[in-house]
Amino acid sequence: IHHFGNPRFEMIRHEVVKPLLLEVDLIYHLACPASPVDYKFNPVKTIKTNVVGTLNMLGLAKRVGAKFLLTSTSEVYRDPLQHPQVETYWGNVNPIGVCSCYNEDMRTVETLAMDYHRGANVEVGIARIFNTYGPRMCIDDGRFVSNFFAQGLRREPLIVYGDGFPRR
Repeated sequence: IHHFGNPRFEMIRHEVVKPLLLEVDLIYHLACPASPVDYKFNPVKTIKTNVVGTLNMLGLAKRVGAKFLLTSTSEVYRDPLQHPQVETYWGNVNPIGVCSCYNEDMRTVETLAMDYHRGANVEVGIARIFNTYGPRMCIDDGRFVSNFFAQGLRREPLIVYGDGFPRR
């Protein structure tokens, strides 16, 4: 929001599943329903938004020669057998699990980004973001950080799963 008023910034509201015809230098692709509550409610829409939306944004990057940054997730590792995870770790994902609509489609969009990089010379970056939080986060979105904050705000005991050892 702090960019409003900057003549070099233009805010565009657009459905990412529809092609976008613009001239841009850089694409930050952040469009993704990341809340377990949301993606479990409509898993097919989650997949469509992520995969079709990413294809549209990669197509735009290819067409105009823009750099492309994909925001991904720690969920590509799902239930990792290795702690901490390194860049070369592939993860441990159940392709038919209740969360697979998100885990697998994020793995797919990372693959698409790398395929556009290798096949179409699109300059690509992928950022796997773990446990984000901020001033406009939804307190009941079902993720670890929001659940932890919500318990504290309700003055409930803070629940730590597992052995309490910090790892991701």
